[in-house]
Amino acid sequence: MFEESEPKGETGCMHPSMNRHRPAFEVSQDNSHLLASIFKDLYTTEIIGKDTVAHFTKTRSGGNRYHDKYVEKLQQVHSEYSLQMRDADMLENHIIMARVQTTASGNRVGDELGQAYHQLGLPPGVSTFMWCVDNSLLKSNNLICRGDYITQLAPLIKAPRVKSTPGFAKPTMSYNRRICDVPQDDGYTLIPPLEKTAQSLMEESEISLTITCSSDTGTPLSTPSQRSCQRQKPKWMDELNAKSRAEVRAGLHKLQQRHNFLRNPRFLPPKAQQAARSLILLEKTGERRGETDERSPAKSVPVFLANPPVVYFTDYIAGQVYEMTVELRNMSASSCHTRVIPPTTPHFSLGLGRFPGEGGVIAPGMACQYTVRFVPDSLTNYKDLLVVETQDQYLLVPIEASRPPPILTLPRVLDCGYCLVGGVKFLEFLCRNDGLSAGTFCIIPRRQWPASNIRSVVNNSFAEEAPFAISPSLFVLQPGQSTVLEMVFFPTSAESWSQVFTIVCDNCQVKDITLQGQGQLIGLEMVCVSGEEEDPVLEELRDLTANHYVCFPPTNPQSVQQKTITIRNNTHLELEFHWQIMQPYLKPLLPGESPDSAHIQYHLANDEVFHFNPTSGFFAPLGDHEFLLTFTPKELMDYHSVCHLVLRDIPELPKETREDDGAPQPLGPGPKVMDVVVMEIKVEGRTEAYQVLLEPYSVHIPGEVFINTTVRRRFKMWNNSRSSITFQWDRITDCHIMEVEPPAGEIEMNECFDLELVLTGGRPGAEESRLICHIQHHHPPVVLPICVTFKGPHVSVNVAKVDLGLMRLGDQSQATVLLTNTTPLEAPWSLVHGEGPHSHTSEITVDPCRGVLPPLASCNVDILFRPRACQHFTTILDLSVENGQGCHLSVEADILSPQVCLLSCELVFPDLYVGVPSLATVTLFNQSLLPAQYTWTKLQGEQASLCSARFTPTSGTLGAHTKMDVTVAFTSHTDIKLKGVAALCEVTGMKKPLVLEFRSKAQGLNVSYSLPHTSPVSDEQGPDASLVLNFGDDVLLKRPVTKQLVITNHTAICAPFTLEAEYFTGQASSLPAGQSQHRGVYMRKPLHYAQAKTIEDRAQEGFVNSLLADGRGAVFFIQPDCGILGAFETQTVDITAFTNMWGDYRDQLICKMGDLTPKLIPMQMTVRGCPIYFQMIGPQPDNQNQGPIIRFGCHVSGGDTVSRSLRLNNSSPYDIRVDWENFTVDQHDRKLLDMVVSYGDVFPLKDTDGNELVGGTLYARTFPTWSHTPSTIGTSSSLWSKSDSGEDQLVTEEEEGALYSTPPQRKLVSVFVRPHEGNPSDFPYCITPQQIVVPAGGSSTIHISFTPLVLSGLTSNSICVAFALGFMSLDSEVASCIPGKVTRAQGLELEPLRLDLQAFVRLAILSVQMEEEEGTLEFYAVASDLIHGEPHSKMAQKEFAVTRTFQLKNNTAMPLSFRLSTTPPFSVLQPQTKGPSRSASSTLHSLTPPDHQLLVLQSHHIMQVKVAFHCSPTLLANLRQPAELLPPGVSLVTNGSGERKLMFQQTVSVEYSNNSLQSVPLGAHLAIPTLHLSCDRLDFGTCYVGQTRVREVHLYNQGGSASYWRALIGSDGEEASGTFTVSPDCGVLKPLECSVPSCRESIQIRFTASYEGAFRARVTFQGVLGEHPLLLHIQGSGSFDERFVSQLPDT
Repeated sequence: MFEESEPKGETGCMHPSMNRHRPAFEVSQDNSHLLASIFKDLYTTEIIGKDTVAHFTKTRSGGNRYHDKYVEKLQQVHSEYSLQMRDADMLENHIIMARVQTTASGNRVGDELGQAYHQLGLPPGVSTFMWCVDNSLLKSNNLICRGDYITQLAPLIKAPRVKSTPGFAKPTMSYNRRICDVPQDDGYTLIPPLEKTAQSLMEESEISLTITCSSDTGTPLSTPSQRSCQRQKPKWMDELNAKSRAEVRAGLHKLQQRHNFLRNPRFLPPKAQQAARSLILLEKTGERRGETDERSPAKSVPVFLANPPVVYFTDYIAGQVYEMTVELRNMSASSCHTRVIPPTTPHFSLGLGRFPGEGGVIAPGMACQYTVRFVPDSLTNYKDLLVVETQDQYLLVPIEASRPPPILTLPRVLDCGYCLVGGVKFLEFLCRNDGLSAGTFCIIPRRQWPASNIRSVVNNSFAEEAPFAISPSLFVLQPGQSTVLEMVFFPTSAESWSQVFTIVCDNCQVKDITLQGQGQLIGLEMVCVSGEEEDPVLEELRDLTANHYVCFPPTNPQSVQQKTITIRNNTHLELEFHWQIMQPYLKPLLPGESPDSAHIQYHLANDEVFHFNPTSGFFAPLGDHEFLLTFTPKELMDYHSVCHLVLRDIPELPKETREDDGAPQPLGPGPKVMDVVVMEIKVEGRTEAYQVLLEPYSVHIPGEVFINTTVRRRFKMWNNSRSSITFQWDRITDCHIMEVEPPAGEIEMNECFDLELVLTGGRPGAEESRLICHIQHHHPPVVLPICVTFKGPHVSVNVAKVDLGLMRLGDQSQATVLLTNTTPLEAPWSLVHGEGPHSHTSEITVDPCRGVLPPLASCNVDILFRPRACQHFTTILDLSVENGQGCHLSVEADILSPQVCLLSCELVFPDLYVGVPSLATVTLFNQSLLPAQYTWTKLQGEQASLCSARFTPTSGTLGAHTKMDVTVAFTSHTDIKLKGVAALCEVTGMKKPLVLEFRSKAQGLNVSYSLPHTSPVSDEQGPDASLVLNFGDDVLLKRPVTKQLVITNHTAICAPFTLEAEYFTGQASSLPAGQSQHRGVYMRKPLHYAQAKTIEDRAQEGFVNSLLADGRGAVFFIQPDCGILGAFETQTVDITAFTNMWGDYRDQLICKMGDLTPKLIPMQMTVRGCPIYFQMIGPQPDNQNQGPIIRFGCHVSGGDTVSRSLRLNNSSPYDIRVDWENFTVDQHDRKLLDMVVSYGDVFPLKDTDGNELVGGTLYARTFPTWSHTPSTIGTSSSLWSKSDSGEDQLVTEEEEGALYSTPPQRKLVSVFVRPHEGNPSDFPYCITPQQIVVPAGGSSTIHISFTPLVLSGLTSNSICVAFALGFMSLDSEVASCIPGKVTRAQGLELEPLRLDLQAFVRLAILSVQMEEEEGTLEFYAVASDLIHGEPHSKMAQKEFAVTRTFQLKNNTAMPLSFRLSTTPPFSVLQPQTKGPSRSASSTLHSLTPPDHQLLVLQSHHIMQVKVAFHCSPTLLANLRQPAELLPPGVSLVTNGSGERKLMFQQTVSVEYSNNSLQSVPLGAHLAIPTLHLSCDRLDFGTCYVGQTRVREVHLYNQGGSASYWRALIGSDGEEASGTFTVSPDCGVLKPLECSVPSCRESIQIRFTASYEGAFRARVTFQGVLGEHPLLLHIQGSGSFDERFVSQLPDT
């Protein structure tokens, strides 16, 4: 009704189209709202369908060509659209069928693998979807096909085979021997076939759909002893005779014929498969043929369809009755019964149904009809539902009643604008009804709403709330009709006013509108004055009332001056004004005296010197208004005036405002208006004479000016007067011409005029003159002094000096100079020798030597010089000009010859090596200024054949006074000291060559060895030098360690070198990089990073294995092992140690360097680690002795023994014996150290029973067999088999005597101290066998068993933590020690192999999970839900239930069995379980489980338990019981507002199979209605007899439940009966959570006096849901006195 109409354009651009709903859930896949917001009308407009196209085709008549063309294009587009949609549907069906085939294939593969495959967490099989789709079909529709991303061929589909057990599900040999109790086939014992179990028969029954009637199916399985007895019984005793068999067969045949008939599908229930067929849904081909998918769930088929689907009432009137028929049509294939639940609100009711047949049965396709009645009591909107209930479905038919509300175009805020204080402003607003229904509206002040009686507050003329008024206050508008609302605004103070009025409509809708306005006072201010607003002088008289001062600058008479004055209107109103020019009141005041405005008189000014433009007009609201003030003086004097600004029709301020009381007053008579002077401005002006200035005041031309040449000079004439001037210049024409251009003109005020002085000289010399200028109205003229000098012609030379430079004796040089005449006159000139030392020499010739230059012309003069001796030549030439000034020209030259020398004539090479060239540098210096040519020759001397020299460069040219470095490469071929060897250098132009002498002695080869960051050890120090390659005392097994050896060549001689180890050497077939490159040749595609990394790791592993193939346990790999050591080169050699066995290793590195003696460098390292690793975790490079943590999981206290198998792998080249010891960890154990004392071997050899072998030795050269038990000292036995590669392959017989000449001695007594970590124990963990031998490069298996503990009653869980230590020993002499090379520790001397064990033993307990975080499962119900049917007519109480759920989670690793139970009014419904990875739940029981039914919850599964709270009328009986007599767990709670609730507290008991209990608390809150009256007494006073008086009281519901109440009137006597009436006398009050009108009822009590006297009565308000009854005492008196007659009816 009251929504403002907004432009559609703005709404459409800011919000998405309303035809598309936004998704209700954030993860919804519907993106229609996004498409609608982007494409707008293109997406939301209605699609032109097939019916529209057909309609256009039929209506085409051919008269309109545009229409026919449009229809043809529309048909073409529609046909293309239909074709594309058909292709899209075909493609979609094809993809769906491909997905079905893929699913069937996946199910078949899953059936073959079995459920155990998925339980193990193995990956799923390969999808076959890519092979089920048509590649060409996808490509033709521009979709991605398999050819775009798969290049492999289609897999071959094999024929189906018999279902077999997969390999991972087959039992292992260890399982069959130790765990499995099923008889195994050993080849000798006959295993009887297993009989069919009940589970197998059930599986066969599901496949065959029938179960053969046989007595064998129901019999339980018999034990083997019983089966043996049955076999011994004669066969004929259990068989029937022929007659009995015939009778039984005849009876079975009759029974089958009796039940073999076809039932009518029309009478089948909808759940039946034959009756679930719908009449409106298409049936698939597979369903017609009877082929159904057992795995797909049954789809929901609609049984009834409602017509109309929504019952909608419009355009209704309060108090009228409206009806509409609803048709329910049976759309299933079977006849059905239906039941329609009527609406719950009192405004809708349901009539009796009309059925097509008898008995209420609706046949397929037939329909029944119901009549829905609607009785509105107001014009608001109503909603309800019809619930159509069938056998297994519910159909909801919405019922809606909506009357389109009237919509007013009146905005929510009405701005009345601005008004002067004391004035009145009238405004009109157009109000139109844009709704679809009429409405009656009334306007009242907001403070009067809500009103108990709206008639008392409505005024027919206007609604007033000072300072606003609205007229009319009551009006009626039809749809589309409009009216004019008149607003009156009369502010009484200068502030913002705002009042709220309420518009009430007859359809119970209310809208608030706000009227706002602002009262303002007059506010004018002078913003600015062009120029500046000056203050008057202190001694000057001023006007007493003027508040602004404007002064014009001095000016000349008969001139005009103007100033712009800007006055700002600070109000939001338009103000009318006019100007008055008055004479000033210039009366002096004494100090402290104030002017008296009553005695001030103003007179109009008569001089008309000052004028305002405009003189009158209007000030715009909040605007600046510019005024032009003009000053036109006529005489030379001072002028003074005062300008008054007058505002017209200004209202008089109210008295309340003047007394500072801003309270609004009601609207009164019209205000008084008058003219007000709001601003007074004093203006002043003065006059003065003219002023003229020349700039510059004189003209001085610097320098000289050529004769007959015009010269111009600019100057300025300034007018500093207050007005413009006129000037005239004189002209001089005697010997020289002097004039000014322009000679006359006019100059404005404070401006200058640019003038030009023109001078033309007639004769040379200096000239001084005075030029006169005449000014109009200015008697003394202006004089300009002039000073200038004139001159004749001038000739110049382009250079001041001629430098001929450096010359070789015998050469000649020539130079050219330029003479230029810079004047417009002819210049005669001459160039001759001047005075000087060579003034009369004949070596210089000038051509030409004289001539005449035309004006501004030039000529060239050649100067030729021929030297005769080496000297520095200097002379001067004089240039003479006729009638001008001459100049001098200097000439210079230098004459020389070449001279070169060596700065060093001897070369000494201190670091010279045999056969190695040594470089040196000599310097040639040219002592002259001329270039010189040089050339080097061969060596000279007696020893010149023992050496050689090469010069770079061998020849060249030296510049003047320059040096050149020559590189000399000298090579000595002997170590003898060289003397008397020299080289010659010949220079062109010099008589003698230059000599360079050589002296040197060569050195031999010198090499040193060192480690990085250490001092080198020279090879000359001998083999006893301290240099050791120590790889470390804690080298980790299988981790390569690299050390670097630095070889330094201290000479410039290159030498070959070779490095190798003495004993631990190895040979590799190729480097890892070479293998990877060789493999890359055959790769068609580039490898992934992970694949390339794997290939490189495998190549590296193969490379290391090839190095360690000799079986010595370690190898030193040298890289580079050979090469060339360059001159002064430092070669770093990487020596990498690879190991696969622990021990202390010693070896020597042999270094061969050229012809020097080989160098031996010791190498040593200590390797720690374990070569044995577990198969389940693989090798551990960082922590090799640490095995895996064997977790046996969680077990029930006292459970069965669990066993695990572990495989140990040996990567070393030797057999290793491992002795296992178990230790249990006690957290309270305070022991720190363990001391182990042993005699003899710590871990001796044992037989298969674990007994120590007598006479066993530490070292064994041979491995005995198990053919006999050894008893001598020289033999030993063990539990392992002999290795394939014996120790004889490691060393030869010749080396055997040297290596094993001194075997280590045995220790009789050994003492070991180790940290205490646990106590030795074989319970609860045990390892078998305790002694095992892991062969070299092979593996062995151990078994670990765990026996759960039995927990006591005080312990809920227990953690069993233990560990096992495997001590390693070597039984081979070669493996344990090689004298001088390697020694290996054993037993307790070596860090053992550790295996951590962990298990948990717990008691049974479940985790309770609720929706809320509280620990109690809360139920909330209201007592009003017990009421069903029409209120107070067909009302009945019926029990209902509120359900809540919680979850029980089994966090243990074992299944738990338990029972659930509770007490009324609570009950436990069907529990549901959820798997850890499944989202759907499977129902355990379809009905409520009995108290003794045992439930089983698997490990890490969740069971959902549903608990119901049953609310019945019997629970309300607790309201009448005292608090001490209430049942246990029941309490009545009342809060501060009077709301009452019944609280029920119980528990759900979880009883486990071990008789332990667990409780889940329950709590229920039942809200009870509570009634409250606005008053308990009502007095009507004295009323006229027969006239009815009405009073209202309010009945409130302060409870959380709805209240069904009834009012009963009880009087004190019979004479009062019928005098008081209550309306309404019954009703329903909504709970307190609803809106206030819903939980409050206005009750009208009418009093009609039947006679004169007093009347009294009691009204009792009571409810049906246990509310406390309320009493209302009413009284009144009757009288025949007419003064008590009421003028208003029914008041």
